[in-house]
Amino acid sequence: MDEFFFQIVFRLINRFPWISSIASRITWLRRFVSDKFINWQAYATNPRPRPFSMAAPYTTWQSLTDRTFTGRHLPEAEGLQNLPSLERVINLWKRKENKEIPSVDTSILFSFFAQWFTDSFLRTDFRDRRKNTSNHEIDLCQIYGLREETTHLLRLKKDGKLKYQVIDGEIFLPYLFKIEETTTGNWVFASEEFEKLHSRYILEYVFNNVPEERLKRMFATGLEHGNSSIGYTIMNTIMLREHNRICDLLKAAFPNWDDERLFQTTRNIMIVLLINVVLRDYVSHFTQFNFTLDPTPGMAERQRWYRTNWISLEFNLLYRWHPMVPEHYLVGNEAYELDEFRNNTPLVLQYGIGPLITAASRQRAGRVGLYNTHRFFFHPLPIGDDNRSIMERTVEMARQAKLRSFNDYRETFSMPRLRSFEELTEDAELQRELKELYNDQIDDLEWLVGIFAEDHDEGFSLGRLMVRMVGYDAFTHALTNPLVSTYVFNEKTFTKIGQSIIEETNSLADIVKRNVKDSDTVVASFRTSTVPSES
Repeated sequence: MDEFFFQIVFRLINRFPWISSIASRITWLRRFVSDKFINWQAYATNPRPRPFSMAAPYTTWQSLTDRTFTGRHLPEAEGLQNLPSLERVINLWKRKENKEIPSVDTSILFSFFAQWFTDSFLRTDFRDRRKNTSNHEIDLCQIYGLREETTHLLRLKKDGKLKYQVIDGEIFLPYLFKIEETTTGNWVFASEEFEKLHSRYILEYVFNNVPEERLKRMFATGLEHGNSSIGYTIMNTIMLREHNRICDLLKAAFPNWDDERLFQTTRNIMIVLLINVVLRDYVSHFTQFNFTLDPTPGMAERQRWYRTNWISLEFNLLYRWHPMVPEHYLVGNEAYELDEFRNNTPLVLQYGIGPLITAASRQRAGRVGLYNTHRFFFHPLPIGDDNRSIMERTVEMARQAKLRSFNDYRETFSMPRLRSFEELTEDAELQRELKELYNDQIDDLEWLVGIFAEDHDEGFSLGRLMVRMVGYDAFTHALTNPLVSTYVFNEKTFTKIGQSIIEETNSLADIVKRNVKDSDTVVASFRTSTVPSES
């Protein structure tokens, strides 16, 4: 019933956008539709706890309780899997002649945000890929760190603020290294505290082959990959500025509060701001639900799916949205290749945050799907003795976990099993190649291949099963956060000022506009169709 209801809603909203605009202004209607939509996604499959994790192929106490092992939606496939060669499957992702297939209207800013957002909880353990290093929460560890010890190292310990520096009149994160003394072969940390931020082993992998002039200007961040792209740096900078801005507001309102209370209250506000952006801006884009999601207070806690979050392997793998990476990132009249906007904090300083966000909002990202992944992801990328490419690691990870078939996952997420490759995609060339690889047996199609091969419904930026699975995880992840629970989400937790900031924040653009120069001219949008053309 809900499936049919929302198919009608999507068609109406796409044809008559004013309907969603009017409905969003009526509180009871906005909340009714929000509740229905969220539950439709959240009840798509059985709620947690799940009987399986990567701890064992059968149910054990450890598999039910030890969240250092990554979860899984379905148990291992039984028996031998008749799978095509790894090399032929990996080639399905390659761009033909390095020609990018652009998305319909998804901006590069969306892809920047997606990478930055998911890196905080999709964290595979390098030494044991069955395990993770995640907190399993939306907690803004990108700027606060995964552990309190790390948070302590990043705090200014004055007025609740995080450490920062001012460059040309603008606030940025502090440098990790001493610029004048650091070389590729000799890292000199800016302080003893920063030397303790992250494992040297992981940083050496992250900074492998970074040119020396860029290495010197890496920022001190909450996570190891915090400098991996200019998009990551942009997001960290905006969030740092917003944190310190809110600290100033709270200090002015509560002059007797000490550093600790200012920091903790601001962090609480910041995490909920991020949840607002995820629900009201980010999720609404990839689900094509052009509607301000505003669930009824306490709605989530009355549902069976309201359970402790546990990141699953499938969630980790389906978020490998590498096809979004463009061949070039255009800023003004300059076109930057991938190596030029990876690990390049000086580029952020050269242009400034506002112009880079506007450029990312104006340009379409790549379309999520097969035949559309940048060549970088097929090159060897050493981690210790492991010299495989990112794509090899991704496909092998799914195979080593013995994930069940694409059709098994469709059934698990309340979708009908497909009967042919023609139902999967209208692309005749892709149909032919998949039929050859999987002996014309749609039930043998690997889940990871299927979710990228499946056609997108009109206006959607992801395939049908991928939309369902991302929606399920996004809602059950965000709405089980303790800060949005009935007895925590109130003025005592956030203050009246904090509540006001939360209520006024519906999009990433709201945060951006508060923290950039010339905010009236800066454009921040996940959808290029909403971006005005340059004159």
